[in-house]
Amino acid sequence: MNAFSTPSPEAEVSAETIGALINLSGRQRMLSQRIILQLLLASRGDTAALDIARKCLSMFESAHSDLVTGNERFPGTFSGALQQLYFGSPRADARIRAFIAQVRTATDAPLADTSRQASSLDVLVAQATSILELLQTVTQAYQEEMHRCEAAVRKRQTDLVGRLSGISMQANIVAMNARISAARAGEHGREFSVITQVLADIIKEMDQLIRHVVGSSDTSRGSTRV
Repeated sequence: MNAFSTPSPEAEVSAETIGALINLSGRQRMLSQRIILQLLLASRGDTAALDIARKCLSMFESAHSDLVTGNERFPGTFSGALQQLYFGSPRADARIRAFIAQVRTATDAPLADTSRQASSLDVLVAQATSILELLQTVTQAYQEEMHRCEAAVRKRQTDLVGRLSGISMQANIVAMNARISAARAGEHGREFSVITQVLADIIKEMDQLIRHVVGSSDTSRGSTRV
């Protein structure tokens, strides 16, 4: 049984939210290394370093909970890929929680118990590279979720353009047939001709909307590449 509950996979999450998750997961990398550095400084007699390490640990643990469990702002492990990363064979959740527990052991060790402090610190230093690589993998996973989100948005835009183009084409055909019918009706077709002109104006507005959507899609695609 996992320590954290998880929502249903493939929940709808905005690009803005995923961007915030990327930043949060990226900060975890920095915090992990800062924790180890401060503990090393504390082992050399820096009295303020231990408090800094504890504060960093608190932020690290809270952020991990936000990423996995979620809160009022974040959705937790919202996709199957993230659930596999955290709870599948990579065991990211278990490994990160083991790191948190090891840091807590080091920060809670009595100052007089130098042997216990040294032992805990040795374990953390040995884990420094592997935990950093794991946290980098987590950040990359959120970046991949951003790519999938952007691809889904582009597909929706493409589908919308296709639907609008189809409607516009049908409306153009209807308007052309209506103008022909109005012309054939002569004097009696004047009122109908006014209606067809209104329809033509609506079609023109639709065409402008299509061009706007296409232009926005191209701009978004260009900014993503940069």
